[in-house]
Amino acid sequence: MIGRLSWLLLLLPAAAAAQVPTPRPVQRPVQADTVPRDTVAWIEPDSVMASLLTRPGYSVTRYEGAVVTFDAVNAAFAIAADATQRAQVQRDEQLVTTDSTIIYRDKVDSVQVTGRFRIRPGQGQPPIAGSGTAAYSLLEREGVLTNASVIVEEAGDRWFINAHVGKTALGDTAAGVPTRFYGRGGSLTSCEDSLPHYHFRLREIKRTDRTLVARPSVMYVEDIPVLWLPFVFQDIRPGRRSGVLPPRFGASDIVRNNPGYRRHVENIGYYWAFSDYADATVWADWRSGAGGNEGDPGWYKLNAEWRYSWLSRFLQGRLASSYQEQNSGDNNLAVSWGHQQRFGRHRNLSANVNYVTSTQLQRQNTFNPVQAMATIRSSFTLTDKVGPASLSLGGSRTQFPGRETIEQSFPSFSVNTSPLEIASWLVWTPRFTYSDAATLHIDQPSTFMTRTVPGTGGAVLDTLDRNQYSRTISIGSPLRVAGIDFSNDLQISDRRLDFPELKTFYVDADSARREQRVFAETYKTTVDWNPGFALPALFQNRYKVTPSISLQNVADGPFWIRSDLSGGRWVSQSKRLVYGVSAAPTIFGLWPGFGPFTRLRHAVSPTLSFNYAPRAEVPREYLAAQGQFRGSLEGLAQKSVSLGLSQNIEAKVEGPLLDSATSGGAQKLKLLSMQFTPLTYNFERARVIGRSLAGLVTENLGFRATSDLLPGFDLSVDYSLFQGSTQSDTARFDPYLTRIASTFRISQRENPLTVISRLWGRAVPQRDPDPLVPGRQTQEEAALTRELSVQPVAGQAARGAQLVVPPTRGWEATLSFSTTRTRPPVGGNVINFDPRIRCEPLREINQFAYDQCFNAPINEEAIQPTTGGASFLLIPPRTSLSGSMNFELTPKWAAAWQTSYDFEQQQFAQHTVSLQRDMHDFRSVFAFTKSPNGNFAFNFFIALKPQPDLKFDYSRATVRTSQ
Repeated sequence: MIGRLSWLLLLLPAAAAAQVPTPRPVQRPVQADTVPRDTVAWIEPDSVMASLLTRPGYSVTRYEGAVVTFDAVNAAFAIAADATQRAQVQRDEQLVTTDSTIIYRDKVDSVQVTGRFRIRPGQGQPPIAGSGTAAYSLLEREGVLTNASVIVEEAGDRWFINAHVGKTALGDTAAGVPTRFYGRGGSLTSCEDSLPHYHFRLREIKRTDRTLVARPSVMYVEDIPVLWLPFVFQDIRPGRRSGVLPPRFGASDIVRNNPGYRRHVENIGYYWAFSDYADATVWADWRSGAGGNEGDPGWYKLNAEWRYSWLSRFLQGRLASSYQEQNSGDNNLAVSWGHQQRFGRHRNLSANVNYVTSTQLQRQNTFNPVQAMATIRSSFTLTDKVGPASLSLGGSRTQFPGRETIEQSFPSFSVNTSPLEIASWLVWTPRFTYSDAATLHIDQPSTFMTRTVPGTGGAVLDTLDRNQYSRTISIGSPLRVAGIDFSNDLQISDRRLDFPELKTFYVDADSARREQRVFAETYKTTVDWNPGFALPALFQNRYKVTPSISLQNVADGPFWIRSDLSGGRWVSQSKRLVYGVSAAPTIFGLWPGFGPFTRLRHAVSPTLSFNYAPRAEVPREYLAAQGQFRGSLEGLAQKSVSLGLSQNIEAKVEGPLLDSATSGGAQKLKLLSMQFTPLTYNFERARVIGRSLAGLVTENLGFRATSDLLPGFDLSVDYSLFQGSTQSDTARFDPYLTRIASTFRISQRENPLTVISRLWGRAVPQRDPDPLVPGRQTQEEAALTRELSVQPVAGQAARGAQLVVPPTRGWEATLSFSTTRTRPPVGGNVINFDPRIRCEPLREINQFAYDQCFNAPINEEAIQPTTGGASFLLIPPRTSLSGSMNFELTPKWAAAWQTSYDFEQQQFAQHTVSLQRDMHDFRSVFAFTKSPNGNFAFNFFIALKPQPDLKFDYSRATVRTSQ
């Protein structure tokens, strides 16, 4: 009889999208739990009962209570709760528990439960709990319940559903009738407190096994209504399901808060779940053209994305595309494809393709600072292993935001092997690499940017399309014979610049026959071979002395060469034996300590080497092919000394210093650490020129300094020592500052005050920033990572995450300063690349185009001359300061600020400011973003943690124009 309780109630779903994973809210202990648990505890059965429970061929129905009453007149069967306030009935997976009574009436085929009850329907459905009554008609397969509470687990969140009065119909699977539930009056919340901080009040509810419909829905925070929806519709089936995407728009997109606001709506589309292995999404974005102008005429954007994942075939990826058309007629097609596949144990394929037809529109319409500066990069790699050899085949293609230049490399092929032991005394480690690269549509300045061509109205200026191509082959065949290493490397390279170039060269390497000529294209092919071997090291414990012998080129440059200056003929230079010896000792001194230091240690680690090579001749044809002339220093004997230096001043400190959790014991504190660029002095060169300083052949000197007294501090300084090249005897010693780079990171735990406090024995609280907060790398490293990382140009991943600051503990700030400048050359063909002069004609035409031109990144390696005598590109000075700060205002308020300032342009390049409030059930964010392209956006939203699509969102975005 009780087995007929299969009517037990259906579950109300949470109104959440099953397609989108959501973060799990912070779980808090329930303050008041009055709902009985699912625990099943039965009185130990006697031997007869135990035998009946295990008899095969029967369905077991168990019941338990203080009093079991059977009314023969009314055919009613009642179970009353015992002293522990529990009466329960179980049949298979179905369980009913109450603190009052369970009554079954056979005449009318109905079941009634009173009191505080808990019903577990079985078949994987969550339990229903409540207080009041629950009645069900077995004939009509319908039931009514009052004050029911349902706990539903969905997407890692717990939803609590309460209904005042509900009616349920179990349905008939054989007849195809779905299970249904109707409710009047109720609430929905994810807050676990006995008095929830928020809830949704629902007046009418209908629920089937597929959908949930409710009307109307009012959201309350405490007892204050804050949001009204006319109806709620949700697909509640588990797993990924097809459905309409929730649109993204702000309150100002419905009611404009000022006449100049431009409406902006996103994510109008549909989601298809084809199978367990693939799904697709299509959506449209729109920006109003009302009040548009040349820089921001309004646009629409169509998007599509297909995702696939077949784990049993080790295959997954995504293919996305977007088409954007502005009201002015300009358009941009973006394609993004990511694919990973494993074919076997060692064979793997990885592809990440990004392509746009208009880099200018791609950069102009983004509000994400990372996307505004990130390169549009595509790459693929196929790796395999055959025996001891590892093979790699790949390629890459890079577009730059707002520029036409394209850098591509295909194919790139390499073979590397583990050491092959041919004999007990012979080990061979061969390797091979090949790469083919090109830079297309070069936009960096050169001597010739345009050319005159005939036109219908006469001669017109045409912009030159400039490209460069390069190819490199490297073959390595090192041997280890009886413990001695023999190096044997061969490099072949070919480079061609497909555009006119003005060169100064010397006919037949004669300094008196100096000429200037324009070459339609320039090229250079080189072959270089550098064998050598290192003898076993001596005095390894103290001095680390290592002798060596190598066969090196006499002049700087490759061994064989052919170029446009040699008329395509191969010419070569000479080689000579170079004998060397090097030593790397460590010299240190110990001194008594003072104050908190128990001992001081000063360690100096010099690297000293001496090289000798006899005099040799350099062929005149070789110098002419390099664009050089014969002087008195070619083939000069080499008697040179190189000196490198690094030093550390350390202090020994007793007890924990930088980590209060560290156990006692001595620790080392690095008071000052400095590393210097090695210097090389050639005695033979000083003797021939007749000046002692002329023997210094190192052209650049730099140093780097760090200290644990200033945690996170790093300073690097570089100098150019000579005006002119040290390859000639006209170089003049004139130090010139070329670069200063410094980074300073400070936090609540790592700052000079905390270090000093710990040195003098004062306890400092251990409050690290949250591990999820970025900032463990320097500002320069973070900027480089963002710029070089692959940013998808289409699909959901291209949107960029909403600016949400993870909750922090304490505070952290980073400052990064950088200044670089190029030493002006003396004489020669100099191209003064000043963007203010180059972009000035665009200022009056279009301010946005002027800013794009002015802020275009400068790639000094885009055009490297093939030989000497080419034009010199003089880059203007660049000085910038960037900073970031991440801190907590209160335990629930977190803030972040990132910015950068250009001292040369005297303006800020970008800002990102965000303020977050972390509440029990909600997260609110205030965010302002100004991208390097001039676009800015202000966002405010307050979103429900278990369902971020339920939010209040205000967004205002502006594209920078000339107005």
